[in-house]
Parts: sequence; structure tokens; C-alpha cells
Amino acid sequence: MSYNYENVVNSIREYRRVAYANVSVEATTATASVLAASAPDLDALQHSMDGFATLSKHCPMTPLLWIQYAHDTEVLMEGLMMLESSTEGGSEKYCQEEWWLLQMESKKSALESSTGILELGLAEFPGCAALQLYYLESVADYVYQSEGLRLFNARNGAIGMEVDDIQANRNKLSSAFECALKSVGKGSHVNEGAIVSEIYRLNGSFLLFLLSAEKKKGVGANEGNEYEIIINQISTLFIEWSESPMGEGSNDEMMQDMEHIWDEACSIILSSCLGDEQQKKRKYDLAQEKATLWANIDVARKKTSSLTNILSSYENEIDVAMSNEGIVLPRQSLFAQQQDQSNSNTNDNVIGNYLQSLRRNNSKWVQVLLSDTNSFLLGLGGADTSRAFLKATKFLQSIYQGTMKKGESFDNTERSSIDDHVVKYKETVICSLYERAISECPTVESVWVSYMTFLRAEWSLLRSNGGQSQREQELSSSLRSTSHRAVRNCPYSCNLFEIRMTTLGMISASNLEPDDITAVVKECSELGFLNHNRKALLHLRLVAILVVTRKLMSRISLGTTTSSNNGHGKDYDDTEEMNVVPTSNRKSSSNGTVCYELLNLTTMEEVQDLIEDIRDMYDEADSYLHGSKTDNDQAATDSLRVAFWKHRALNEAYTLCPIFMALKKAFDNDDENEKDNDVLADMEAIQSFEKLVKSQKPSHPDSWREYIQYTRASHIYLIGRGSNSTQSKPDSIGGVVSTVRTTRGLYNRAMSCVRKACRTTTAPIDKKELLMERGIDGTMFQRDYDAALLDLCREYLAFERNWGSEESFSHAQSLVRSKLANWEPAEATITNTLNTREDLHGKRKLEANGSAFHYENGPSKITENYDENDENENDKRSKRVKVKTNLKQPKMTDGVHRVRIGKLDYPAHPYTIHVSKLSKDIQDMDLVDAFRHEFGAVVHARILREKLTGKGGHHFHGESKCAGLIQFEERSSVEDALRRDGEFKVGEQPVKIQRSHLPAVGVVPPGMHRVNPKGEGKVSKRNKLKKSSVDGMELEVEGKRDDGKIKADGDQKEIHDVASTSSPSSLSFDVLSFKPRAMRQKPKISLDSSNKK
Repeated sequence: MSYNYENVVNSIREYRRVAYANVSVEATTATASVLAASAPDLDALQHSMDGFATLSKHCPMTPLLWIQYAHDTEVLMEGLMMLESSTEGGSEKYCQEEWWLLQMESKKSALESSTGILELGLAEFPGCAALQLYYLESVADYVYQSEGLRLFNARNGAIGMEVDDIQANRNKLSSAFECALKSVGKGSHVNEGAIVSEIYRLNGSFLLFLLSAEKKKGVGANEGNEYEIIINQISTLFIEWSESPMGEGSNDEMMQDMEHIWDEACSIILSSCLGDEQQKKRKYDLAQEKATLWANIDVARKKTSSLTNILSSYENEIDVAMSNEGIVLPRQSLFAQQQDQSNSNTNDNVIGNYLQSLRRNNSKWVQVLLSDTNSFLLGLGGADTSRAFLKATKFLQSIYQGTMKKGESFDNTERSSIDDHVVKYKETVICSLYERAISECPTVESVWVSYMTFLRAEWSLLRSNGGQSQREQELSSSLRSTSHRAVRNCPYSCNLFEIRMTTLGMISASNLEPDDITAVVKECSELGFLNHNRKALLHLRLVAILVVTRKLMSRISLGTTTSSNNGHGKDYDDTEEMNVVPTSNRKSSSNGTVCYELLNLTTMEEVQDLIEDIRDMYDEADSYLHGSKTDNDQAATDSLRVAFWKHRALNEAYTLCPIFMALKKAFDNDDENEKDNDVLADMEAIQSFEKLVKSQKPSHPDSWREYIQYTRASHIYLIGRGSNSTQSKPDSIGGVVSTVRTTRGLYNRAMSCVRKACRTTTAPIDKKELLMERGIDGTMFQRDYDAALLDLCREYLAFERNWGSEESFSHAQSLVRSKLANWEPAEATITNTLNTREDLHGKRKLEANGSAFHYENGPSKITENYDENDENENDKRSKRVKVKTNLKQPKMTDGVHRVRIGKLDYPAHPYTIHVSKLSKDIQDMDLVDAFRHEFGAVVHARILREKLTGKGGHHFHGESKCAGLIQFEERSSVEDALRRDGEFKVGEQPVKIQRSHLPAVGVVPPGMHRVNPKGEGKVSKRNKLKKSSVDGMELEVEGKRDDGKIKADGDQKEIHDVASTSSPSSLSFDVLSFKPRAMRQKPKISLDSSNKK
């Protein structure tokens, strides 16, 4: 790069320190003698201005630098003009009044230049409240100087400013207030309420000045509508002021300011009344109007108070994050209420008090303008601040999306204060909060990506709903400017450059020029931040080609179709049903019918130019790869060439070549030339595929698969239409068999160019680490080599089985066998056979009657039935029988997915996935909301966190590990989620999805630690055994009489029944129960009286 940001900023600070070493901010308002003694160093200021110009040329400046740049410009121009006036004959030639006039003229010219610089700054950072306030005060000060000059000239009979110029200045200030309040006064700057209140207060002062200006015109209170218009503007300002949520006590202070402004307005109106009766009547009307207005203000303040409480939690998090990073703006001390400046040179007869209130108070800006140690408003916001802002925007977006879904059915009585606020301002408050985040964190990529995603979604929604064209144009303009600001502030981000190109293609589809897209790639190269990253620059070139290709397909689709619904053509990204029913048999309904027509000549020429542009862009990308080739990493160079030629070959084969042949057919009616053009067009695709398979050694199987797939399908539109064959080209009939032979030849070449399985010489390519995964998706990364080789071998065998002979099929088997000699199916493949034993680990769904689903004869029975029905398994497995044994049986793991942890493999849980690369602020329910909507019902989801140790550590959540587990109800949900690996986004960030060997639900939920059911524990079994032995002895003793003989059968049966149906705890106690016993076991006393001794 041609500049160093830190060096330029430090040099600007040094020059400014020298320039203002002995000067206060108000030095330029002094007299000539004072000015000569305490003027700023203009040479140093000129050097600082050069630094500002250099910085603004290369990159966007921060809000603080824009303010200082505008102030230095104002001081330098004013100082030069006053210095020139003082040296022309000396300051003695001017009287005090003339010197004051010179000051006002110099100030006015200087303010005109500084406000132009501030407007450039607001174009970059419209969400910075301090920048908005400084701009408004500068414009108001310009109005003050202009009005002062006009009044001075009017008093002295000189020709001053024209009326049109005065009205233009007032209109400019009014528009500036409107834009500023729209950007910072709708609830996006709650904790910057002090600055927002200053804007409302200044707006009220300006309205008072307009009211006093009408009075000076001599307009009576009963004449015209000017008074009513201004009073209505004041009332509207008060309502908006009360509806704006502001913290830091600003909502409490506003009533005093409102009372002051209203009283001053009433005083001006009443003083213009003619006669006491008119004055009394007007006073009564104003009192009634005030009562109604104050009642509305009270209602609005109550709602705003509730709204402020909701937003304050997010605002406080933002303030804490900014304070931790040392970039918080000292709002209370910086923008404290200051007394109006007094100017001894000001003649009260010339300039009234209301005009004086428009003059900028420079004393409150001293810390911003002169201090060189500030860290606020310098764009130093980092990860914590950006994360806090994104959390707030995500909350508002959820409210906004909820209200949009409910629409008109959303009852007003059900709305909360935040709902009413979002419904009223819609996406404006969200955009304002994004702009505020950008003013604090302009170099954080995630903020820009989230903002662009939101704007693009709004644009697409408005376009699909057929919204207002004016609103669509506003969004298009906002998307264009925001994408440009994003790449200027984050020139290191390949993702933002890609978003800019795709955004330009989206909003400018009808009038897009390829030069507009290539200019983005050129800008990226000139900035130099990505020049070391060849992958990123190649990716951007291919994205540019993709955008232009979309334009090509859109022009053809819209130009060749007409829909019966709206009479417009269908775009290329619309859906169209397959016409499987003959036209004569279709129903007469024309709902959604697509009619086809020929392209007009103008569109055909445009399409031909686009094809040439696309091929030129491919040639430029190829030249870049050759020019940036290095010998340090040949493998990386080969992978880039494979990605490039794969992209070009597929685009040529399925888009450019067919369109090119159709164009040649339309332009040339000669049959012979038509055949030659077909061959020529086919050769473009064939050559691209040849370079693809030769760009890497050994070739990747997927490259050959794409080549063969095109060759097998190309005969449908490439076979000659004549019946005569030539020596170089078969006829229509012979072309079918020729395609079979050509395909077989390509399969043989492919098998000789690929390596054997399980011989990985380089580390496997992780598609998540490649920048080229975005936009181009599956065409920009390579699959696992062995998996691709298996697909190639399987397709080769299927081809020979269907279209080959016994000899060719045997030859194919031998080639495949040699390539897969080292392949181990158990480790290299994933069997899709369902294993019912996995069902035992997951949550089971309930049957219709509410009972839990279960297996009748246990796991062993399941295994036996499963093996009997599996006819494709090994014979030994089919004869597996149930064997009763006490030995532990190994689990059947055939077909079970494995998860490798370290050097060990674990069986994957069939219903759980592992999600990584999550954001730190993602919570458990965020996972549930994201995955349940896309993949089905979720049993449980949890974020993996660091464990907190020490006293009280278990009461708090540990820091997120940026990973989590999600457990589904269905197996299919797991498979669907795995297919979206690297594509599915959680919180605007792509995540990595893998299988998990752990369930998402804890193995033992809290409070349910492993204990055996009552009566099945070790101690219970021991007590039960002792009890059974004692009871048996008692029964034996009771069965004997005193003479040792057994009792009668009846008596024995009765004793047995009593012993079996009763327990010692259930027997009633009497005196005999406590009879002393000897050490020897005594017979148990029966309750039957016949057994008592």
C-alpha cells in the first residue's frame, strides 16, 4: 500500500498539536490585535489538512477525524481570510463594526466549506449522534452568520442576500433536522439521550427563530397560516421528542425545555396580536391547545418509559462493552448544558436573541476538537462491542419479523410498547442501530455482513410482495452505498467483496454491466489487502463470472417467456413444472401457463456480447493463475487450477456452449456451417474438461465424473441432424453407439489416471478452511478422494453392466479390483443399513394410545429377528441364535457409524449431532429454534461450556466452547442436518455439523443419579436372603409338636397360609408378643387360640 494509517494519523496529531499550542477555540473571534498575537499556526494547519486529504483518499475516516477535519478547514480558511484583510492597509482602516462584518463574512465562507466536509462524513457514518449534532450546529451557525449579514446590510441600506438564498438556507437546516432525527432519534441511541436532547432542543430554537422572523415581517396573529404552521411543527416536535426513548435522565429534563419553548412561542404570537380582545381570544386558544398537547405528551411518555426499560438492558450491555474497550464517549461531561456565548461585538438591535441561539457553542466541543488523546469515535470497537450491538439488533429483528408475520391480525390491545414502536418505524429503527454499530465498529466484518444480510432480505421481501417502487429504489440505493462502505472499511474481507458483487447483480439485474463487476475485483487488487491470498482473489474472479452468468440467464429467460399470470417473463430462478402431458390433453385453464417466444435481435446481440465478456473474464483469471504461480506450494497451485477449470468446464458445458450454438443457428441458416459451429462449440467444453483432468496428477475422480457425465448427455443436442456420416463425424444413428464407445474410453483413461484407494499422500482438504466455499458452493471444493473414487468405480461397473459385453464388464471388474485392493470397507465406507439396536439409545415416540413403544422379547429377540430378515448379510450372521449364558455379549456394531476421538473410535449416537464453530453469544434455545425449524422435532439441545470451579462456581454458566449437541426425535433429521454441513447458519454464521457419540441429554439428569429400584440393591438382596432363611426355619419349627411329630395336613396347611399371607409387621401385638425368649430360636407364636400353651 502507498500509505500507513498509523503514521498518517500520528502526523496529523503532531501538526494539530503545534497549530493549537497557544490558541483557544475562540481565538478567531477576537479583534485584529488579539488575532495577530494568538492566531493558530496556519502552516501547521495546512500540513494537517494535507494529512486529512491523504487519509480520506485511501480509506474512510472515523467520525472524530471527520469532525476535526471540518474544524481545521474552518479555522484555516477563516484565519487566512482575516490575515489577508488585516495586512491590506492594516487593521486601523477598519472600524469596529466593519471588522465585525469582515469576521462574519469570513466565518460564513469557512462554514460553507466545513459543512461540505461534514456531509461527506455523514454519508459514511449517518448513525453517529455526535457527528450529526456537530453538523447541525455548523449549519445553524451558517444560518446565523447569513441572517446577521442580511440584517446588517438591510440596516445600512446595502444590498445583501436575496430572499431565495435565505429560504434555501432555512430549508437546508430543516431537512438536516429531519434526517438527523430519523437516524438517531427513533430509539436506536437510548443511552446517548444527552446528544439526542441537544438535537431536539436546537430544533426547537430554530422554530422559535422562524416564528420571530414571521413577526418581524409584520404578519398579525389573525393573518395567514404561517403562525399555525410553525405552532403545528412545534407540537409535532414535542410529540416526537416524548416518543423517543432516551436514558440518562433526558426524558425528565425535556419537560422544562418544552415549557420554555412553548412559552416563548406563545409570547411571540401574543405580542403580534392587535387589541386586547384578540389577545385574550388567542391566549385562550393557546391554553386549550397546550392542554390537549400536554395530555398527549403524558400518554406518549408513559409508553416511552416502558419502551426505555426494555431497550436499556441491551444499551447497558453496549455501554459496558465499550467501556471495557476504552471507547465510550463521555457524554455527560462533554455535552453538559452550557450557557450561551456572549459576544460583545454583537448588536442586539441587529440580531435578536432567537437568532443568537443558533450560534454554535464551541466551548463544549473543546475536548473533541483539541484533545489528541481521545479514544472514542475512532472506530476502535472490537469483538465485545460488536457482539453487544448484534445482540440488540437481533432482538429488534425478532420483534420486527413477528409483527410482520402477524400483519393486520395483530390486535392493538395485544401489542407491547416495543411492538408498537417497531410497527410504527418498521425497519428504520433496526437500520439506525446498525448504523450506530458501524460508527463504533467500522472494521468489524460481522457487523457489515449482518447489516447487508438484513437489507438484502428486506429488498427481496419487498420485491416478492410487489411493494412500492419508491421504497424499492431507496433500498437499492442503500444496498449499493452500504456495500461500497463495507469494502472500504474492511478491505481485508473476501466475504464482503463477494457480497458487494452479488448485491450489484441482484439490484441491477436489468442494467448490469460486466465492467461494474470487474471494477470490484480491480478495487480489491488495488487496495492490496488480499494480494497475498491467491485463493481469495481467484474466488472473487469466479464470483464475478457467476454474477455476469446470472445476468445472461436472466436476459434469456425474461426475453423468451411470458407468464399468463402477469404478462411478464419468468426469470431464470423461478420454478416451472415439467410438461409431461401433451398439449392437446391439457386442461384449458391458463393459470400459470408459460408461453415461449423467440429472442429479438437486440437481445440476441446483447447475449452474444455477454458470452464474449464471460470468456474474457475466464481468460483473465487464467492469466492471473499463471502470473501468480509460485514454486513454494505446488499442491496449492494445482488445487486452484482444478477449481478454476472445473468452474469453467461446467459453465461452458451447460450454459455457454448451448447458448452459443443456438445463437449461431439463428444467425446462420447454412446447414454445413451449422454442423461446423456445433462441433466448434462442443470443442470449447471438451477442451475445458481436458484441461481440468490434466491440471492435477493424479487426477481427482470427481473431475473425471463431471467429464463423463457431460459426454454421455451431450449427444442429445450435438448429434448431426442429417443422415449422412463423414469420416470425422457419425450420423444420427451412429452417434448413439459412438457416445457409448467414447464414454468407455474416458472410463479407461480415468482408471489409469487416478491413484489407488487408501493412499492419501497429502492432508485431506477441509472445505471449511477454503474461502472458495462461499457462493460457488459444491463446484469450488473437492470431496474426499476415496469417497469420490468409490463413486467413480461404482458408476463404471454400472455402465458396463448396462451397455457393455461380458468381456468389457470383466475388464472393468479387474480395473476396479486393482484400484480398491487396499480399501477396507469397515473403515472407509459408511453403511446405510438401519440397526435397530441403536433405537435403545434414543427417545421413543408414543403410540396412539399413549403407551410407550417397546420391544416384546428384549434386545436378544430383536437381534435374532433382524438377522433372519437380512438376506444380504454373511451366512454366519444369518445363523446367529440366542444362547443363554452369564458372559457379557459384545454389542452388534455392524453398520453403526463411528466417531473418532483421538485414536479411539466410538459408536455414534443415532439421534444426536455435534455442532461447532458457533458464536459465543449463542444460547441453548437458539439451537432449538434454528434446528427445529429446518430439520424436525428436537428432544434436547445444549451448549458445551467450560466448567467453573471454586466456591459458588456451580451457580454460574461457564464460557461457551462454541460447540453444542442437538438430539432429534428422528434419524432422518440427523442425516438431513449432516448434508447441510458448512451451509447451515446459526446466528448469521456457518456451522460445522458432525455425528456425536454422546447424547444431548445428560447421561444422568440432575437429581436422578444411578440408584437401583427399591428392593433390588445389594443390601436389600442380602436382607431378603436372611429373611427367607429365618422364615423357613420358623415354619419348620412350627410344623412339629412337643413330641416332635408333624402336625396334621390341615393344620400344616393353615400354618403355611398364615405364614405366606402375613408378615411380622402386619401381626397385631399383644402381651404374648413380648414374652421373654431364650438365646435359642423359639417357635413363632400363632394367633390361633388352639396353638397357645
